[in-house]
Amino acid sequence: MSASLTYPTPFEIRVCSHEWVADARLVGRWMLVVPSAAGVQVLTRYGKRHLVAAWQDYVGSGPPVAPDLLEWRLLDALPPPESAAESRCSEPVHSPIVTDLQRRGVCELGCRVRVPYDLAIFDGHFPSLPILPGVVQVDWAVHIARAQLRVDGEFKGIAATKFRRLVRPGMELALTLEHRPDSGELRFEYLFGHALASVGRVFFRDADD
Repeated sequence: MSASLTYPTPFEIRVCSHEWVADARLVGRWMLVVPSAAGVQVLTRYGKRHLVAAWQDYVGSGPPVAPDLLEWRLLDALPPPESAAESRCSEPVHSPIVTDLQRRGVCELGCRVRVPYDLAIFDGHFPSLPILPGVVQVDWAVHIARAQLRVDGEFKGIAATKFRRLVRPGMELALTLEHRPDSGELRFEYLFGHALASVGRVFFRDADD
């Protein structure tokens, strides 16, 4: 997979001229698009299918690839041309964008978690109104805790879990994790600004239990 030899091409310029597009690059059969602020609003309200249908209609059937044969990938920013990050754009997106990791002792962690525009789960939940399921929020918290706080053990269950607001594509959340090894408990809390998005506790059992 490689980018256009001459960038931007007339086709890419045409895509970029749409009010819902901030930047775009054609890579093989993949059109990589950074939505504009207006595009993000449409994505959040109506879903990816609405965006893509509008773009396909806007650019028409001109070369080099028929718009209805393209695969459209939505990104925060275009990766460097010919890079590994560009190559990964053809793969389904399952993980959040994690930044600002801050350790708070041995068992506590804070970080920023950004919800990718093109998360694979949105294809089914829901195409016309993308919402991040609560189970995915729990899974992300557990995955980050296992990687950063060395939380191990078999998943046992969850408790006191509350989902207070809808989480949509592009939202950036503050995640706080607290691991209590003695009880096998992991506490998580997602904040959107100062508002609570979700909170809960996950329990793990040791191999000897």
